[in-house]
Amino acid sequence: MSPAEARLKEAPSGMTEAEWSQRVNLAACYRLIAHYGWDDLVDTHISARVPGPEHHFLINPYG
Repeated sequence: MSPAEARLKEAPSGMTEAEWSQRVNLAACYRLIAHYGWDDLVDTHISARVPGPEHHFLINPYG
C-alpha cells in the first residue's frame, strides 16, 4: 500500500469513518465525471448525504 492510499484510509480528526468514506467516494465520482468529459457545468450536479443523524450534504459549489 502506498503512503497516499494509507492516508485515504485514515479519517481526519473530528470526522467519522463513515463521513470520510463518503467524501472519498464523492471525490472519486467527480474524477470519473471529469475523466469522461461530463463536467461541462451545465446541469451537472453531484452530491452525497453525510451518514448519520444530521441531515448534512456534500455539494460542490458552482464555479
